[in-house]
Amino acid sequence: MADPLLLGFGPAALAGIGVVALAAFVVRGLSGFGSSMVGIGGLSLLLPPAQVVPAFLALELLTTAHLLPGVWRQVDGRSLRALVAGAALATPLGLLLLAGVAADPMRLLVSASLLAIALAMLSGLAQRLTPQHTPGTAGALAAGFASGLLNGAAGIGGPPVIVFYFATTTAAVSRASLIAYFLFTDVYALAWAGGTGLLTTAAWPLIGVALPFALTGVWLGQRLYRQLDEARLRRLVWALLALLGALGVANAAWRLI
Repeated sequence: MADPLLLGFGPAALAGIGVVALAAFVVRGLSGFGSSMVGIGGLSLLLPPAQVVPAFLALELLTTAHLLPGVWRQVDGRSLRALVAGAALATPLGLLLLAGVAADPMRLLVSASLLAIALAMLSGLAQRLTPQHTPGTAGALAAGFASGLLNGAAGIGGPPVIVFYFATTTAAVSRASLIAYFLFTDVYALAWAGGTGLLTTAAWPLIGVALPFALTGVWLGQRLYRQLDEARLRRLVWALLALLGALGVANAAWRLI
């Protein structure tokens, strides 16, 4: 007898989606970022990236939109405008890559990007390479372009902008500006994904299954954040990301071979 399906997913897939979505948004609640990186890295082992990426863009929007009004006065408007402009130019290019590349090469790209980013953060290389003062408009445009390209193609646009802000501004300004930036990139990428048909096909069932776990994860992460040391939490996030990236590279390489 065939396994029963819920929104097109069997029991094993449902369990995997629930565990990954919960873990991803616990990470978001703990660290303030990283849900797409962890979630897409994990679910790309189970499902095609063209299904996973738009779904996680929507999940991030649904779980974090309420944060912006409370931090709007702390947003660095000048750098945010330049970052948004760069991301607006690059996001359509990234989505074209997502729609046109076969699943296994995209899995390899997503996983390799995750692994490289995590190792750079864990080793301290990313911090050593960043400037000690806020870059000007050209630097913000470049960071936004890199972020938009990664966000459209693999849903991992956060690291360039996270490093841009946290290396050069106070934590309060960084957090507020990142909340505003991520809301823009999620809305913008979702609009392009909807136009290309990526959001209206397989993504909606995944959103429906993952959303309760995502909301629960954010709530748990916020509670844990108040009790644990921030530096250790962030290192734990990058270690988990490195593990997911390594597993994803191995899985994609095996499929390609």
